[in-house]
Amino acid sequence: MSFLTPLFLIALAGLAIPVLIHLTRHERGKPLRFPSLMFLERIPFQESSRRRIRHWLLLAIRLTALALLVAAFARPFVRGGRLASVGGPGPEEVVILLDRSYSMEFGDNWNQAVAQARAVAGTLRPQDRVSLITFSETPTLVHRSINDPQRVAATLDTLRTGSLSTRLAPAVKLAASTLAASTLPRQRVVLISDFQRTGWRPDPDATLPEAVTVEPVVIGTESTGNLALSDLELRREAAGGRERVTVQARLVNTGVSDAATDVTLSVDETDIGTVSVSAPAGGATPVAFDPFTLTTTFTRGEVRLADEAGLRQDNTLNFVASPGGDLEVLVVDPLGTGTSNLYLRGALGIAEGAGFAPRVVRGAPTEEQLAAADVVVLNGGPFPGGNPGDRLRAFVEGGGGVLFVLGERSLVPSVHADFLPATVGPVSGADSERRLGFVDYDHVIFEAFRGPRSGDFSRAAFYRTRTLDVTDGQVVARFDDGSAALVEGRRGKGRILVWATGMDRFWNNLPLQPVYLPFVHRITRYLGGGGEVPPWHVAGSTVNLATLADAAGSLELPEGAVAMEPGGGSVALDETNALLRLDARGIWEIRPPGQRPDHPFALAVNVDVAESDMTKLDVEEFLGALGGEEVTDGPSDQAEAAGDVTAEVEAADFEKRQSFWRYLLAAAFMLMLSETVLANRLSKDPIKEGSAVVG
Repeated sequence: MSFLTPLFLIALAGLAIPVLIHLTRHERGKPLRFPSLMFLERIPFQESSRRRIRHWLLLAIRLTALALLVAAFARPFVRGGRLASVGGPGPEEVVILLDRSYSMEFGDNWNQAVAQARAVAGTLRPQDRVSLITFSETPTLVHRSINDPQRVAATLDTLRTGSLSTRLAPAVKLAASTLAASTLPRQRVVLISDFQRTGWRPDPDATLPEAVTVEPVVIGTESTGNLALSDLELRREAAGGRERVTVQARLVNTGVSDAATDVTLSVDETDIGTVSVSAPAGGATPVAFDPFTLTTTFTRGEVRLADEAGLRQDNTLNFVASPGGDLEVLVVDPLGTGTSNLYLRGALGIAEGAGFAPRVVRGAPTEEQLAAADVVVLNGGPFPGGNPGDRLRAFVEGGGGVLFVLGERSLVPSVHADFLPATVGPVSGADSERRLGFVDYDHVIFEAFRGPRSGDFSRAAFYRTRTLDVTDGQVVARFDDGSAALVEGRRGKGRILVWATGMDRFWNNLPLQPVYLPFVHRITRYLGGGGEVPPWHVAGSTVNLATLADAAGSLELPEGAVAMEPGGGSVALDETNALLRLDARGIWEIRPPGQRPDHPFALAVNVDVAESDMTKLDVEEFLGALGGEEVTDGPSDQAEAAGDVTAEVEAADFEKRQSFWRYLLAAAFMLMLSETVLANRLSKDPIKEGSAVVG
C-alpha cells in the first residue's frame, strides 16, 4: 500500500486531540448567587474523579470516519497483488520494449532501464497481461502475453547489453503484431530506450493503432561525450620476401571538450606499440602505428583505448590478418607484341602493397613456369593442346587459377573441351554494342562493387564477344542480352574463369573505365587464392564461411566445425549452409569442438561506431510518426529523476486507475450517517450523577 499524497496522513494525529482534552480537563463549579455569604463557610471546590469515556462504540465510529476521510485525501494505491485489481478500468495488454543495444551500457543506463521495466511489471494486476520484447538491430519476443510479473522480473535479472546497434522500427512492428493478437480492451506499449537519433529511420509499417497508449521512457542524459575508435585499416607492403602491415585507425571524440588518451596496438595478445593521441571536441584524429611483420595465418590484433570512462565496446578494434605476398601471374600472349596485354600488365604492375609479379610468355607455359606461377592468364590465345594442356589442367586441379580471356584466336581442343565450364562459340555482336546487364554482387569478385559509388560496370561498352554455352559452370556476369559474360568452373582444388571478351581496347572500352583496375585485381587475387578476406566485420553482419574459405585460397572448413563465440558459447554450423551471423564483438573461432589449434580459422568483429553517437532523438516527433496515444505525463519523466522508479508521475498514473479514494469517501459517509443515528439514540438515555459522557 502506498499513498500519492502521504503528507495528509499527518492529520491522523489530530484525532487524539479531542480525546486527550476530554480526558484531562477538570470540571469547574457553577457559581450560585446569594444575597449574603456571612453565614456560609468558604470551602474550595475539588473534583473527585476525571471524566471517563462511556460510549466507546460511538467514539470509535467518529474516529474511524475521520481516519477514512484523511486516508482518502492521501490517495492510496496498491502496486501489486490481488488488491491491485480492485477498481479502475478493465484488463490491459502491456508490451514492454527494452533496448539492449551496446549504447545502453553507458554509465548506469542499463540498470535504470531494467529497473524501469521491473517497475512496470510490478504494477500489473492479476487480470492484466504483459509481453517482454528486447531489441537492438532485431527484436526478440522473450515473453508473450503472460500474467506472471515474477517471471518477467526473473528474466530481467538475466539480461545484458549486446554488441548491436539500436533499430526502433523493427521493435515497433513486433509490438504491433503482438498487440494485434490480444483480445483485451486496453493496450499499452512501454518503450524503454536511450532514444538515439541514429536508431530511428521512418518506416510506414512501424505504426501503432490510435487506441494503443504509448509510454516513452527516456534513459540517459541529453548529450554525453564519448571516445571511440573507428575506420580500422591494414596497409600491406612487401619487404625482403616478407609482408609488413601498418595499422591505422581514427579516434572520434563526440564530447564538447578536447580529449587526450593513449592507444595501444596488440598482436597475438602482446602489446607492440602505444601512441598518445589528442582528439578535438566533436572531431576526429588519425592513429597510426609502426609496421610489423606478418608471418602467421590468422594473426590476431587489437587496437584499444586506455580510456574506459565512456562506452567500452567502441574502445577496442579487433582484426585478423594472414600473410599474402605477391602473386606470380603468368600472362600467355600468343602475339608477343605487348600491345595486346598493355592494359593488363599495367593494372597488375600498379597494385598497392603486396600485389602481383606479372611475367609474359608467348608460347604454352613450361612445367617450370607453371610450378612458379599462382595464376595463368590465357590472353586471347588458344587453350594449349597435348602435353601443355595436360600440364595446365594439372596446374588447376592442384590449386592454381586460370583466366581464359577470349579473342579471335581463342580455340579449345576437343580433348580439353570438358575441362572448361562453358563451350566457346563464334564471335558475335559486331553490328551493335552491348553492356553488362547482370553482375553477381554476392560473388567475391564483385562484392566490393556492391555499395554506391563503388564502381559502375554498366558504363563499359562491349563491341565484340564470344558466345558461351554454359555446361557445368556458374555465371558470374551477363551481358544485357542475357548471354554469359563471365563463367566460373571448379576443377579439383583450383578455379578457371572464362571471360567472353578481351582485356584490351580492341573489343571493348572496359580498360578505360575506373572499374578496370580493381576488377583485374580482384579476379587475379581470387584465382590465386589471395582473395581479400576482410580483416574485420561489423557486428550484426552475416558471412558465408564457404565463400570466405574460397577467398582465402587453400583454406578448408574443418569437418564438424563449430563457431566459438567471443563470450565462450558455440554455434553449430550446418554442413549444407555455412552462413553465420556475427552478433557479438570480439574474435570468433571456427574449429572442431574440443580442439584448440594455435591459429584456427578466425573472424574479427567490431561494433558499428554509429551507435557511439549519443545524440537524442526528438521523442515528440518519433511518437507522431508512431501513432497511438501518447502519455504526456508518463514514465519518461521518471528517467530524468536519476532513475527513481517510484516517481510521483508513475504513482499518479497508477492511483488514477484504481481510485481507492472513492471507496474511502463512501465508507466515511456511511459511518457518519451511522454515528448520527447512534448519537441521537444515546442522547435520550439519562446521565448518571457524577459521570460524564464523551460523544
